[in-house]
Amino acid sequence: MAENSPQHFGKYVLLSKIAAGGMAVTYRARMTGAAGVTKPCVIKQILPHFVDDTDFVEMFIGEARLVASMSHSNIAQVFDFGEVDGQYFIAMELVQGQPLSKVLRRAQRMGMGVFPEALALHVASKLCDGLDYAHRHIGEDGQAMGLVHRDVSPDNVLISYEGEVKVIDFGIAKATSAVEAKTSPGTLKGKYPYFSPEQAQGRQDLDARTDVYAAGVVLYEMVCGKRPYEGEFVTVLPRILVGDCLPPSVLNPAVSADVETVISHAMALDREARYQTAKDLSESLVELLYRDNPRFTPTLLSQLMAHLFAEELTAEGRKVELSAAFQEQLAAWQTGAVEPSQGRARLPSSNSQRASSPGIRSRPGSDSGKPGSEGGRRPTTSNPGARRPTSSGVRRVTNPQVPRSEGGARRTFTSERPALPAPALDEEPFTDAGDAPPPTLAAPHDTPVEVPAVSPTEGKEPTTEAHSVGTWGPKGYRTTVDDARDKLAREEAARVAQGKEKARTLTVSVFAIAGVLLVLGVFYKLVIARDSTFDDMSASSTTLWLASKPAGATVRLNDRTLQGVTPMMIEVRIGEANTVALTMPGYLPWTKRFTPTSTLVEPLTAELKRATEPEKPPVVAVKATHVPGNTGATVSDDAGATPSDDAGAVASAVTGEDAGAPLAADSGGAEQAVAQGGPVQDSATSPTARPMNEEDYPTRMLVLRPRHNAAPIAEYATASIELNPATTYSVWTQGTAALAEGRGTASNTLAYYIEGDVPADNSFGLLGASTRTIKGARKLHVFALDENGPDDNSGAVRINVRQSAYVPPRSFTFEAKEHAVQLKPEHQMLLRGLDPKSTYLFTVRDDLAELRSGPNGRVRQVLCMERRPEPASVRVTHRILQAGKRYQVSGAEDLHCTFPDAQVGDNRGAFEVDIVDVTAMSRKERAEALKGSGRSER
Repeated sequence: MAENSPQHFGKYVLLSKIAAGGMAVTYRARMTGAAGVTKPCVIKQILPHFVDDTDFVEMFIGEARLVASMSHSNIAQVFDFGEVDGQYFIAMELVQGQPLSKVLRRAQRMGMGVFPEALALHVASKLCDGLDYAHRHIGEDGQAMGLVHRDVSPDNVLISYEGEVKVIDFGIAKATSAVEAKTSPGTLKGKYPYFSPEQAQGRQDLDARTDVYAAGVVLYEMVCGKRPYEGEFVTVLPRILVGDCLPPSVLNPAVSADVETVISHAMALDREARYQTAKDLSESLVELLYRDNPRFTPTLLSQLMAHLFAEELTAEGRKVELSAAFQEQLAAWQTGAVEPSQGRARLPSSNSQRASSPGIRSRPGSDSGKPGSEGGRRPTTSNPGARRPTSSGVRRVTNPQVPRSEGGARRTFTSERPALPAPALDEEPFTDAGDAPPPTLAAPHDTPVEVPAVSPTEGKEPTTEAHSVGTWGPKGYRTTVDDARDKLAREEAARVAQGKEKARTLTVSVFAIAGVLLVLGVFYKLVIARDSTFDDMSASSTTLWLASKPAGATVRLNDRTLQGVTPMMIEVRIGEANTVALTMPGYLPWTKRFTPTSTLVEPLTAELKRATEPEKPPVVAVKATHVPGNTGATVSDDAGATPSDDAGAVASAVTGEDAGAPLAADSGGAEQAVAQGGPVQDSATSPTARPMNEEDYPTRMLVLRPRHNAAPIAEYATASIELNPATTYSVWTQGTAALAEGRGTASNTLAYYIEGDVPADNSFGLLGASTRTIKGARKLHVFALDENGPDDNSGAVRINVRQSAYVPPRSFTFEAKEHAVQLKPEHQMLLRGLDPKSTYLFTVRDDLAELRSGPNGRVRQVLCMERRPEPASVRVTHRILQAGKRYQVSGAEDLHCTFPDAQVGDNRGAFEVDIVDVTAMSRKERAEALKGSGRSER
């Protein structure tokens, strides 16, 4: 929609677009209630490509439900969430104000340098109050919910024009992190400068202390004018893990020692050393705020907002009024005028040390201290407005770059000043002879000193009063401050030299150790490893005693016929699936699939059955289950399928038992039929076995077999590109294509298949606008499943493949008329007869299925496409069904499923999908209907 074009969205009217991010688009909106009552609000719409991910939707709904139950003055209220025409959204309180990030930028542009310290303490304390409420939030069951924001940053802190501080976006960061972890494994995304060390490590056990660390980073940014970690992700992440950042006093010497101590404890590397709760941090901030600024009121923040955003307020028709006291205070912030007793940067001393912490690199000579301790307090006087008298005949001179107050300006109650440099002014009278020593990290260069009002002539001794504050030397007039600076500078130089020497020694040691390890590695490879090769080969396999009743059966192991007949010893692989098949004239074939875990394997005896012997029908307990939406239809909970391969692969019955299952000699995959209301017959003798490539609903179960339902990609025309298997690529799509006529049919979601040495489970999936990482690919195929053929297709999608940030991306094009795949009947499983008006729950069992032999051949997913009675979005109808998960399907008539593969000759096994009509069921009834549909035992 256009930014200023109103649009109806359910019971809301979207008035204007506020912002757009990587997860959602935010609109200013109006809610219409009963009797025409309206309420302004904010609507946050989740981007369409997140809606496809079932995990994200479920997590988003759960988190939004928790957030909606919270009510606190420092948290933006979420009062509604849901779905409108497939678009998920949340509706929350409209805060008339600006995000803290914009407030900080506007303050710098208007000459304030850094955010005033008193206001920074106030904003940070209110931020922590909101976080603490969420961390301690109790659910309806009386248990703590354990909410963690995970994305505390100035963008998610709103400052209202009335001076209120509110936190937004609770609960959404967790859902987004889960999706990003799945779409880009091993990749961290988000506002990484605010990551805690444990968040930067990718740990999942994040707790409230992660938000405490981020709140410390926000406070650091407010008082220093910049974040502690700046730069690209690859350079910032290692620095976060070791706490490599400057103390706040280095960037802004006006930061008090106690504030620096609080920040260092909040940003400690070890979360056990941090403030354990946001409330503890808030209490320390409030103590410092009102101790040094007893006359502070929150009205000062609203006055500052009115000053910074006067144009925006005027455009909204609001009157801007600034008090005389605030204008005087604003002038002090802009010029850096401070009271000597409160704003002066102090020299290092035994009772006034800067705090150090594992999270912030301390400057030379610093020592650790506790927040609010007496050693960190600034000296106070009984009369806050009184100035300390100076010696007779001398005058006080501060930093020449800071203007002096003329005429006795009224004292302000805050102690902040902007970061240097200040505006250029006329030069102060010359007060020092010689070169001034360079400033160090421990001694700010604006420390005030006292010098004679008139410099004595060269060669004369200074007056007695002058001797009380300093002496003249070869470098001119010097005070104890200058001596302290020189001493600290020398100590710093010695420390740097010592560090360089240690680094040089460490480098030599590392190279020496690397050389020794290289020699040992070569020796091991050439001598020891060669001798142990035979032992390794023996340890990777073991022997199994195989017998049969009667004896004399031919043995086939893993598609290889062995010499001799039973009984005999066979060699099987440890840790890999092995399939044994016995055949004997006049007897039914016998198979078993097993995976040895050690060298100790129990003997195996097969009891063969005569082919001419009549089979007794097995007694199977059948429980009829009513299928809602299908009049008079009942299906058996025990109905299922027993897939088998031509090579004698595993026979997977519904009960999960595969040992000793007899197979028909001429059956490539015998199945059990589903009998409505009757007993289940064995697939070897049933005259109506379940078909391999199609199934009609109603049915209780759908069996998917990699051998009979796989699609050889080489037989179809796809869009493809040659890649380097040793390189990792990022792939995403641009543009849209339609596989049907009509509105809403265009999409940028496509299926892909990877040729290369990759696990079978990662060889295919879906591509979209979000970046997906692939590795080990020799060739990438991109296509779309199309049941109707290419005649009604239109459009094209560009597939971008990027190797790194320094190499321009390559691209190729998917043409809808050329690269849409219409599957052959023998390359798919077709489920027909679904009711578009019904809702079905598909539960995929985690059974054994393989697209190739070996440890990387197992597959736990299948590519499916829904066919609907009307043209629908391809993005919606393409699905990846994963084993061990449940999916809700509605509005579909048919379901086409396939396994994209290079060759189907080595495929084996199967997995099953339970189907339950849940249209008219409650949640309890759905759980009852799904009993017994868990993972089959293997």
